[in-house]
Amino acid sequence: MKFMIRRWSAARGAAIAAIAAVGRRRIARAASERVQAKQGEAMKRSIFRVPPLALAALALIACAHPPVAKAPVPALKDVVAADTASSAPYRPGTLAEHPELTPEEIGRRFLALIDSLKSFDELSGERVQKVMRLSLTRLSEKDEGFLTMTLPDSAWRYSFSYGIDPKYRRYTNAVLEFINENERINRGLLEDMEVVCGLDFNAYEAALTGMGFKNEHASYGELGQLLALQYVRNDVRVQIMPRREANAPDTKLNHACVESISIHPLDS
Repeated sequence: MKFMIRRWSAARGAAIAAIAAVGRRRIARAASERVQAKQGEAMKRSIFRVPPLALAALALIACAHPPVAKAPVPALKDVVAADTASSAPYRPGTLAEHPELTPEEIGRRFLALIDSLKSFDELSGERVQKVMRLSLTRLSEKDEGFLTMTLPDSAWRYSFSYGIDPKYRRYTNAVLEFINENERINRGLLEDMEVVCGLDFNAYEAALTGMGFKNEHASYGELGQLLALQYVRNDVRVQIMPRREANAPDTKLNHACVESISIHPLDS
């Protein structure tokens, strides 16, 4: 009887060990699949950025396009105050409603906001309102707001947002980004940026250079793709995320546009 109990215990232990081994194999396989999925996603996303060019090559690409005129900061008397709070449900704006707020115009206003900041601590909701002259949506009592504008007959839209965090300076920022709805749904797509590339990489960089910003360094992804360029003046850091206009033809493949541009403190 004892012998049978020992045999049963041994068999039970072996069964438990076998089940555990199967579980470990499943966990390992799932982990491997997650890693492969991340690698595949990184490969697909790498086409969303400008190929890993030297900074000099980016400059050569940009030289084919004239620089944008420096956007002046409007005088206080010329600024029309916009309502920054609304109880109505939010919906994106359209160019049909605001024909003056083209991607080029919003880019110029964002550049004017950048140029108005001699120190990063000058970035505030009041400064944003005076310079950007936008009717922003606010979802709370915090000093933050945003605007989204859809473009006609296109999956493209742009989004401007800012947030001021008085406690944690590194979380204070302002961002302008261009977003494609088809790409958001299908990460493998690369839609033509022509409709949002009226101000291209060259235009933004030329404007920043004219303001006295210096190109400090570039950031690269794990696959070697160029992710972002950093420009610095005093304690203000501006980040540009460039991207090729399209995969074809070669003129668009080699033309650098801007996917996003943002303002940050230098020490963040």
